[in-house]
Amino acid sequence: MPFPETESPQIRYDWLGLAWNDYLDGLTVLFPVLLTLTVLNAPVFYLIDRYNSYLPALPYVLLVLAPLATGSNLVYIKIARGERTTFAALFSAFPVYHRALVVALWLGFITVCGTLLFILPGLVIYSTYCLSEYAVVDRRTGIRESFRLSARLTHGWKGIIGFLVVLTVMMDILAPNPVYVTGALLQPVVGLDTTPWVLTAFCLKTFVFLPWLHMAMARIYNTLLLRPPGAAAGDAAGPPGEA
Repeated sequence: MPFPETESPQIRYDWLGLAWNDYLDGLTVLFPVLLTLTVLNAPVFYLIDRYNSYLPALPYVLLVLAPLATGSNLVYIKIARGERTTFAALFSAFPVYHRALVVALWLGFITVCGTLLFILPGLVIYSTYCLSEYAVVDRRTGIRESFRLSARLTHGWKGIIGFLVVLTVMMDILAPNPVYVTGALLQPVVGLDTTPWVLTAFCLKTFVFLPWLHMAMARIYNTLLLRPPGAAAGDAAGPPGEA
């Protein structure tokens, strides 16, 4: 099957439609993963509120949340492939913890640096290297190899990937969180908003819309792995599962 034109708006919607089917098919495994990640975020706000500082929460984020977030990528990857997966896949990044952590930190650093240059460079950088976090848990690649593989896979696909990234960021920003942090960087203040619409928006964002978009990214990663090295954007197969 010919590889889809990367700039076709219809292809973007096809990816989202196929990812929605993946989301529904894997929901019995995915929901406990999402619930666990949500519950494990609570100590971050407790530590910030208790010590009125971000610093006490930093070790918890680096030692627990970062590898779990990276490990959750493997759950999405396996569901999108139609492979059997379990809750244990959430912990898949811990055996390669140092690599997963460095990949996540370096990806965040270079994205922030690019974003400071009028936002667009940050989007391009992230769209180029975002699949490194998938490769490190799926292929067990090294740090440099993860970034190199991501750069190769995303060549010619930055339009679609950037589209998904923008959707994800907009969803995360526009849908509020019931627990939030305000105030100056050195004096953070934790707030709580339990109004019904905030709770509804948060649940839909956390358990439906963001997982759906993450599933679309995993589906793209799986497809691009099948593309021969050096192939042009029009030389590989289309989205897996597409009739």
